[in-house]
Amino acid sequence: MQKPKCKVQNAKCKMKSVSKLRRVLGGQEGIVLPVVVAVIAVITTVGFTAASVVGDQAMMGSRYTGGEEALAYAEAGLYKYLWHLNKDSKYYEKDEADKGPDEALLGVETPFQDGYYYLEVDPPTADEPVVTIRSTGWPASDPTNRRTIEVQVHKRQFCQHVYLSNEEKVWWNGEFHKVWWYTDDEVHGPLHTNHTLHIYGRPIFHGPVTYTIGIELWPGSNPDYRAGPPQQTPPLTFPPSNSQLMTQAQYQGYYYQGRTCIFIDGDQLRIRNQAGDIEVRPLPSNGVIYVNGTVDYDEDRREKWQLDKGNVFIAGELDGRLTVAAANNIYVCAKDPTDYDYWTAEWAGGVRYANEDFDPDGGMTDDMLGLVANGYVRILHYYWPDDSYDHHSPYFSRPPYDVAPYNITIHGAVFALDWSWEYEYFWDRPVKGTIYLVGSIIQQYRGGVGTFYSGSGAQRSGYLKDYRHDPRMLYDTPPHFLEPVNAGWQIVSWDRI
Repeated sequence: MQKPKCKVQNAKCKMKSVSKLRRVLGGQEGIVLPVVVAVIAVITTVGFTAASVVGDQAMMGSRYTGGEEALAYAEAGLYKYLWHLNKDSKYYEKDEADKGPDEALLGVETPFQDGYYYLEVDPPTADEPVVTIRSTGWPASDPTNRRTIEVQVHKRQFCQHVYLSNEEKVWWNGEFHKVWWYTDDEVHGPLHTNHTLHIYGRPIFHGPVTYTIGIELWPGSNPDYRAGPPQQTPPLTFPPSNSQLMTQAQYQGYYYQGRTCIFIDGDQLRIRNQAGDIEVRPLPSNGVIYVNGTVDYDEDRREKWQLDKGNVFIAGELDGRLTVAAANNIYVCAKDPTDYDYWTAEWAGGVRYANEDFDPDGGMTDDMLGLVANGYVRILHYYWPDDSYDHHSPYFSRPPYDVAPYNITIHGAVFALDWSWEYEYFWDRPVKGTIYLVGSIIQQYRGGVGTFYSGSGAQRSGYLKDYRHDPRMLYDTPPHFLEPVNAGWQIVSWDRI
């Protein structure tokens, strides 16, 4: 009789447990299955999410790897272009149609390894004197995964300065003396010396000032640096000679032996070599003339006319681009030096560009001139050639004895490798007015163009100076103009776009 009681009690216990479960489920016995399904769905979603995250991470990793490859391809395009710039500093001017299959082509999808690069280049201007290179790269497997870099590069050149000297000293009375920048001197453009700058008083420097060794200030001096304080920079190393221009002249230019007179008549040249005959020629195809011959930089005022001398006498008006180089000295004349009769010779007033509106602050021109002498570049002061004398000996003109003009214009880059830019016998009177120069002066030693009374500062002899830099020369040079031995392209900025 005891056992049935227990069974009944157990049944009651089970019924009570079910009743409690119903109360927990709110009396919804059918919800158990949906809850199980929901749990399974959550687990499934988590699984799919985890799989998706893994897939996204894999894809992100692939995109990252592809992006790094794209950047490498972009850099490959950049370095290819820089390689060509180092071979030819005017490579950005080369016509795309003239480029070979192995050159850096612009606007073309160029294959490289497992990808491509695409190059765009902005040439330099006076306002932005840098070459801007944009290179875009991408892997062949994912053309949408692209990276672009933009780099600005700049090459140090001699004629980027209105004044550049290897040393700030002048040869005078058989010895060297320091040259000082004085109060009231104004420099309109960048200035650099590979040595020490000497400053007395308050000269005004409108452009950047750089030096390699130091700056010597006279006590109480207070120079006006309007483009910021001077900066110390590495030297611009002079080449040993201008012989590379002789090679260019013998290749596609004009090469002469012995004293040569040149009159520039627009895009034509009148040339009188030592034989005495005048020839008329167009500008040389590569823009270079070289005059070879014996060398005597510090020649007497009469010796410069000797027929074997590697001297150039030049004047005229240039419509084009030209570099004239001499083994010895170059003399800038007031008149046509090919005409031995001074009185009938055509007036030139120096060497200038044909564009009458040429102004470095305004109207520009394509004309550009370089004068490169191993010795001096001088303004002719004494004597004029005359064919009434024996051509086999030094010969000199009938009056005037002094052939330097009152005021003279020089347009171009002047380079005196071993000596100076100067007015011949600048210490000899009379006063000659002003030199109006637009371009660049590069010289081993500072030369003189005039003298002044030490007490009053009044002009005693020679010329005053009105020199301004041609801003085109921040990025451009005359044909095959000499470059520093240590020249190279420098990266000004590097951006990832």
